[in-house]
Amino acid sequence: MKVKMPIMIQDQFESGRKGLVFFEPVTLESNLFLDGPITPQVAMLDFDPVTHNLPTGLPFIPPVPYQEFGGYLQYKGQEMSSSYIKTPEFIRASVFAAVLDTVAMFEEVDNLGRPVTWAFVAPQLLVIPRAGSLANAFYERASHSLQFFFFEKHGEIIFTALSRDIVAHETTHAILDGIASSLYDAITPQSLALHESVADLSAVLMAFRSDRLRETILDQTGGRIDVPTAYNAMAVEFGLALQDAGGRKALRDLMNQRTLCPDDTSTDHYGSPNRVSRASPHALSEVLSGALYAVMVELHNAEKARIAKRQGISEYSASGKALVDSSRRFKRMILRALDYLPPGEVSFADYGRAIIAADQASYPYLPNERGWIVDQFVKRCIVVDRKALKVRTNFQHKSLEGLDLERLLTSDWYAYEFARKNWRFLSIPSASTPFTIEPRLKVKKLFYHKQKDTFVTEVLFKVKWDEVETNPLGSAYPAQRKITVGTTLVIEYGETLRIRALLTSDHSNRPAEALQQKTDRDRLLEKMVEEGMLRMGRAAFGPGGKELRSGVRVDDIDGVMQVRSMAKMLHIVNEVEL
Repeated sequence: MKVKMPIMIQDQFESGRKGLVFFEPVTLESNLFLDGPITPQVAMLDFDPVTHNLPTGLPFIPPVPYQEFGGYLQYKGQEMSSSYIKTPEFIRASVFAAVLDTVAMFEEVDNLGRPVTWAFVAPQLLVIPRAGSLANAFYERASHSLQFFFFEKHGEIIFTALSRDIVAHETTHAILDGIASSLYDAITPQSLALHESVADLSAVLMAFRSDRLRETILDQTGGRIDVPTAYNAMAVEFGLALQDAGGRKALRDLMNQRTLCPDDTSTDHYGSPNRVSRASPHALSEVLSGALYAVMVELHNAEKARIAKRQGISEYSASGKALVDSSRRFKRMILRALDYLPPGEVSFADYGRAIIAADQASYPYLPNERGWIVDQFVKRCIVVDRKALKVRTNFQHKSLEGLDLERLLTSDWYAYEFARKNWRFLSIPSASTPFTIEPRLKVKKLFYHKQKDTFVTEVLFKVKWDEVETNPLGSAYPAQRKITVGTTLVIEYGETLRIRALLTSDHSNRPAEALQQKTDRDRLLEKMVEEGMLRMGRAAFGPGGKELRSGVRVDDIDGVMQVRSMAKMLHIVNEVEL
């Protein structure tokens, strides 16, 4: 079944500044639409901020005979006003459409190639568009929800649910939690920053999909995306509302020169240092986002020049088609990599290796884009050299000889025995190391080639285990702590048993990288102790027995500290700056 729903093109401020209408129609599909709006995947819970009651949901308007689309709102041109889009009915419809549209992007056959599933044991993600008065928004696994707040600034009510950037960002947190659930308990700053960076990049991808926004931006910039635009500026209206004098004009800027280089003394045009703290996930995320947005610029410029030369037109005239094509290529690179990402405490380098492996396995003879990624990662000191991102793809190994892929997919016992027998191959520390096998996936994905578009079926096999490291937080905490690491094995489904990639977050064979990530974990946890944000055992719970949102729970399990639900602190902005 299909529906047409309104979706915000940008937030109110940006749309008004660019002369855009506030929203545009988007087509969405589901096997069921109910009043609310509700689908089997997503349900709207719009609590009245005054009475705290749950109002009657928007009624579903089924398609009339000979009409293809249903819907939830009967909106007209004269209703495209600032007052109309702030009505509860419009907010419900728009935020719901933005959530479903983001989910649909991930599910496309050339990306994940399968329905999104959630990390919690429930079928529906709950969307709360007016969760209360607060300058924030967040995803929370425990309540299965996306919560969007509102606040007043200079007499105006700012609804975070009316920013497509923010909605796409928070929806991506929920999607990524379902794909790589171990990141939610990760304590490595780069693991948490990866959540933020992928969420910001997903918001950019959603913006690229708007025809009206694309036409407007390219017309205003002469066909360029390497200058300040709504593409690289994340949540402009929200950022403006929070800024003080001289501050940035957006929440985050993806067109940046942020680095991890210890000797970098440069500043941006606001005077802020380009070298960021390795212990601040939000600031740290801009390094990865900036690196990958720079690759997107390279993709667009190359495609623009190619189309212009082939068709004998100006690069400006080619810029629209080039942006459509290059953004799809960029989308496939960064989203397919999530399936290749190993479980556990991962670094930016792990994600870079996953991007390169996923792309190299399918396009071994198109190395330019991967070279641009390597250039950016080295330039920003994400890795020490180009060798750090070298991966092996499309090979065979004796460990897979005689492997029954169907049994591997369906039998937990068979999967466990495979991992036990091949512990060295999978980077498991020893034959006696306890490990966990994640649910195996068989996924069919579409790959575009000039000669012939092809489908490739992949089997995703992920194993993870716990390791113990020193915990220098003082006598109030255990002297050791637990971290999780793991390996992803990607096998091409078929008789050849070809390995598309084998990636691990066990950095024992990269001692410098392992030491740096350990040091970063120490710094982050030390700052959280200083801020009173780590709460041992029962101290993490309030009088009613409910876990507090203002801190992160840690437990002492036989003298080893275990941190739980660290990623719940990833609000759209930090309430406590780390």
